[in-house]
Amino acid sequence: MTFRNQMKEPNNLMRLGLVCLVLGILSQRFVHPSSHLSAAFIDGMTGFLFGVSIACLLMSIRLKGRRRTGTTPRMETGAGS
Repeated sequence: MTFRNQMKEPNNLMRLGLVCLVLGILSQRFVHPSSHLSAAFIDGMTGFLFGVSIACLLMSIRLKGRRRTGTTPRMETGAGS
């Protein structure tokens, strides 16, 4: 199974989202600015991990909802049609 197909599975997205959430929390707690890493880089890395976490978790919830109802999304047209 390719990586692309694995990311369409809600359970895999949920795991990835939770791992990114844990890494983001741990990076806030244990990674401190030093001469090698600036504070801006650490904040950016933490924000990126939280962003990936939120995106993956929301996508997994959406995919689980679709599978439960068995529907596919449809294109919405304008208000007049």
